[in-house]
Amino acid sequence: MGTNYYTKDKTNECECCGRGVENIHLGKSSAGWNFSFQYNDGKYYKNFEEMKRWLKDKVIEDEYGHIITLDEFIAFINIKQKENRNHANVYKDDRNFVIDGYSFTNCEFC
Repeated sequence: MGTNYYTKDKTNECECCGRGVENIHLGKSSAGWNFSFQYNDGKYYKNFEEMKRWLKDKVIEDEYGHIITLDEFIAFINIKQKENRNHANVYKDDRNFVIDGYSFTNCEFC
């Protein structure tokens, strides 16, 4: 069990009804594991540094609707980096990989 984190892409948002907003999965935090980033085919970012820059003007929220600031998100990920288990190292295949010491996956997980 863990907690998923998201932001929203409002590029296609309808001004009248608000439809067209897409949830973008940033990753998942699970007890005892490093934060597992969702790579999203590299569409938005290709590493943690790019993700931080890309998120500067976006709202970050968990799957329960709790909003956190970018600074809180970064601090949380840095704490999770001290955990002993890295998803990409444990579940090695062509969809899971490590970039600059951070665990990324290019498959959907929940």
